[in-house]
Amino acid sequence: MNYKDYKTSRAVVIERPHCANLRDIALTEPKNDAYICRTLFSAISSGTDMKTYKGQQHGEQCYYPLVPGYETAGIVVAKGPDARADLQVGDRVMINECRKYADVCSAWGGGSEFTVKDSNTTNNTFDYSVKLPDNVTYEQGVLAYLACVPLKGIRRLTLRANETAVVTGAGMVGISAIQELKILEPTMKVVCVEPNAFRRSIAQKYADAVCSPDEAENVIREFTNGKMADLVMECSGNSRVVGTLHRYVKDGGWESEDTPAHIHLQGDYPDKIVFDYYHRWFVKNVTITMTCALAAGCKEQILQWISEGKFDTAGLPVEIWGVSKCREAFEYKAAAGEDCFKILFDWSK
Repeated sequence: MNYKDYKTSRAVVIERPHCANLRDIALTEPKNDAYICRTLFSAISSGTDMKTYKGQQHGEQCYYPLVPGYETAGIVVAKGPDARADLQVGDRVMINECRKYADVCSAWGGGSEFTVKDSNTTNNTFDYSVKLPDNVTYEQGVLAYLACVPLKGIRRLTLRANETAVVTGAGMVGISAIQELKILEPTMKVVCVEPNAFRRSIAQKYADAVCSPDEAENVIREFTNGKMADLVMECSGNSRVVGTLHRYVKDGGWESEDTPAHIHLQGDYPDKIVFDYYHRWFVKNVTITMTCALAAGCKEQILQWISEGKFDTAGLPVEIWGVSKCREAFEYKAAAGEDCFKILFDWSK
């Protein structure tokens, strides 16, 4: 087919809160710089997509009906005369965002069988598609996306030899953060704090120590011989966790050469963040930063690490559903909550 012939597509559509369907939607008219991708695998984001499914997004961000999703992988099926020269028909790619559809809202986009990628529907900052290395599967290409999010955050940190980091939350973002910290600084010790027992069992494959929030202060203190953590990556998306993170970090930072602790907020928070009593924070002299989404180059780096065997997806308990069961999959994920780690959709079923 010619790139101009792609006018409609099957898509996962959240019609209203708690109601997802697979149905046809209208695509935007492809521009001459478009390339068209066909999705073979996609995913439900436990954070963004489930907030959207539950009606927790703020009104200025999206409206219903909408197409959720941004974790997608597939193949380039057509391209216009002015499309990127580095992508060819037949290339296997991470597809990712599509910011516009013709008749529904795009909730950061991409949960459609066919995706128009052009200067109207994407931006060049990080929406661009990336080729998959030959030894990286489509499923791994889907999982690579959320791994890019903490990598952007980690680049805000200064990683020093033999320090201790705490990662709160053992979802896809948290597990990715654990791996990336240890890839970038092999001497780094990482403690994962996670309330859900199932997710703690996953984190045990990646972190040096794993504990529940009730145990965290004592575990971190014992693990660090009383010093506490140098760094915290908050990846849970739980607004109530943020205001208590002072409990995990070291004292100090009083002198100019005395490095303060650093807390980086990486979660997607649906509610207000309320900090604990100020005096408990003030004495920590802690630096707090935050980032969202990802940055240019992150996709290429994560795919390279997967290809080289440095970033491990084998320990992630992924459930694969046929996309025709998307309604049931969203209902199941909503009911299972944290006891379901990740759902991928197979678009051939």
